[in-house]
Amino acid sequence: MLERKRFGPKGWNMNYPFSMGDLRDSYLVMNRYMEQNSGGKVPWDDLIYIFGEIMYGGHIVDDWDRRLCNNYLFNIMHDGLWDELELFPFCEG
Repeated sequence: MLERKRFGPKGWNMNYPFSMGDLRDSYLVMNRYMEQNSGGKVPWDDLIYIFGEIMYGGHIVDDWDRRLCNNYLFNIMHDGLWDELELFPFCEG
């Protein structure tokens, strides 16, 4: 969302004060969830709610902007995120 800021309010009804602190805190929450749930299923629904309604959603005052934010999260945060991710590069020989 911070990357979109340089394009202006395209898609948003107004500018919101998202900061690097929001990103840092979201990372810390996600990291804690991942450590507690190592080897298990990623709690996407919990993380989407926390990011969309609390961390970033706390800044959003317009209902349409909240819907936009939640749709971004639903499209990005799901089990398919890991499908094409190379954790270790494969080298022959």
